Amino acid sequence: MGGKLNKKLKSLLERKKGSIVEKWRKVIHSSYPPETAQFLKSQKDRFHNPIGSSIEESIWPLFDEIIGDSDPVKTKKLLDTLVRIRAVQDFTPASAVRIIFALKEIIRGEILNEVESEGLYKAYLDFESEIDRFGLLSFDVFMECREKVWEIKRNDLLKRPGLLSAGMCPSYMMKRGFKHLEKLKKGVTQH
Repeated sequence: MGGKLNKKLKSLLERKKGSIVEKWRKVIHSSYPPETAQFLKSQKDRFHNPIGSSIEESIWPLFDEIIGDSDPVKTKKLLDTLVRIRAVQDFTPASAVRIIFALKEIIRGEILNEVESEGLYKAYLDFESEIDRFGLLSFDVFMECREKVWEIKRNDLLKRPGLLSAGMCPSYMMKRGFKHLEKLKKGVTQH
């Protein structure tokens, strides 16, 4: 996607890869409610924990893509694996893709002293820009997934018998449903 990574910086990132990816996994897990986060950490069976398995299978190669000569097709597929599940859950777009941008803080904490002592600050800033590009691509992936979810919901709504014959517009029905949900949310939060 971006330019070549400075060799010294790449070597430093490769040396710290295990620690960085482990902290990244914790940040991703902590973005879920506490009981879900605990389950993601503890359940190792991929059939009982497909979300945890997807996280594990994507973050290691995605980190390699970020620090290497990334392949746009592979990168998008890895981001899709990581972000798709968040698109069908109750994540806002910002909270869904924040997990990519969180890498910057994690990496700074791991290597900033060495970056400064080795005079790699310019190279490091360029590298952070690469993380930003991955974050923006993850937003695109998230929105594509969300659009697909809404398309499926719309198609399901249109297939319901009697809906159109009752004279109600599907978009009106959806809007009415959202207003009803908002009223329910307000009622729940007031108690």
